[in-house]
Amino acid sequence: MAMMFAMVACSDGDTDTDEDDVPSIEDVDTGLARVYITTPGAAEVKSKEKWLTGATISVYDSEGTLNYKGSIEIKGRGNMSWTFPKKSYAIRLKKKGKVLDMPEGKRWCLMANWLDRTLMRNAVAFRMSSLMGALDYTPRGEYVELYVNGVHRGNYYLCEQIKIDSHRVPVEEPGKSETAWPGTSGGYIFELDEYFDEEFRLRSPRADLPWMLKDPDEVGDEAWAYVKDYVAELEDALYDEVRFARRDFARMMDLESFADWWFVHELTMNREPRHPKSCYMHKHRDTVEGRGLLMAGPVWDFDCETFDPSVESQFTAITSLYYPRLFEDNEFRSLVKRRWERLKEEGLHGQVCEYIDALSDRLRASEDINSRMWPVTVPSNTDILLSWDGAVAQLKETFTRKYLWLDRAIRNL
Repeated sequence: MAMMFAMVACSDGDTDTDEDDVPSIEDVDTGLARVYITTPGAAEVKSKEKWLTGATISVYDSEGTLNYKGSIEIKGRGNMSWTFPKKSYAIRLKKKGKVLDMPEGKRWCLMANWLDRTLMRNAVAFRMSSLMGALDYTPRGEYVELYVNGVHRGNYYLCEQIKIDSHRVPVEEPGKSETAWPGTSGGYIFELDEYFDEEFRLRSPRADLPWMLKDPDEVGDEAWAYVKDYVAELEDALYDEVRFARRDFARMMDLESFADWWFVHELTMNREPRHPKSCYMHKHRDTVEGRGLLMAGPVWDFDCETFDPSVESQFTAITSLYYPRLFEDNEFRSLVKRRWERLKEEGLHGQVCEYIDALSDRLRASEDINSRMWPVTVPSNTDILLSWDGAVAQLKETFTRKYLWLDRAIRNL
């Protein structure tokens, strides 16, 4: 590594880590990229609601070459995760930038992955999503060593925040002043989440699901009225027996994306959809030819209660959201079977296992330091008492067993 620094690396005092056991920054040569954030007066990031302004960021790639430098705003991120000792952060660049070879964007996340003994649950899930074919966007990310005001904070996953953008969620963003169709029809990113904490939110009329408008975060009265009417019509198409029988919902939903989104959540054994939490959908703008389709995804949030051996031989997402109704439709079940066979033929299982192996090699040095800085103390996953190698092996083996079980279960749908 070209850069060496003679500062002491330690946590911010929220763990029981013995300071003598924590390497100095000059010893932290993990082969990962590095992110350095400096805040005015070394101010601590204390809020997940209010942006801290006047901060700067410098990003160096794994070879020690400056990759990006600029002004940023920063705040905390997460709901439950904001209460953890190792914090996650949201970053807003002053202007769009290309970071670590990822397409340019303005909003980024630094994900702590504190609950995840392997550090790789989110990345593995994103890799699965990118292999699916019908999910038109999956967040990209890179592992980094994070330093805030000269203090090493450990291993982080720097990734794209889910936003409307030609490089991210590819829908047409409506202006705040849109008052007429088709502008009021989208595009939109929705989050279905029981926290129900966005300004524009509604409970759906038939399924009582917590729909929230995630992006844009502000719309006019006419656009919001369109959204409410749209959700009501979607559920009418699904739950009215006459409309369901003639498959009106299939003219509103991209069913291939809903099949692929379901595969990712079943294979990762993610139970978040049951709440629901962190379940995203996005809608394209209407045209004179018809409704803009509702797409499943992007996928998000896999660090907690995933790859769990206790649920590897059962469904984990089939009873969530609109899937109970969708699986009553013979054509949707046939679609699921066809797409599953395609994924098998394309080598989904092998590609995911190869990715896990590659990540374990790449993260080993960083994980050794990170686990001493931030020992996991909450048993949200089943591997916190395992060694690094043991946790990675369990993740890979559990995925394999679930893949084989799901293969049999899909044939019997």
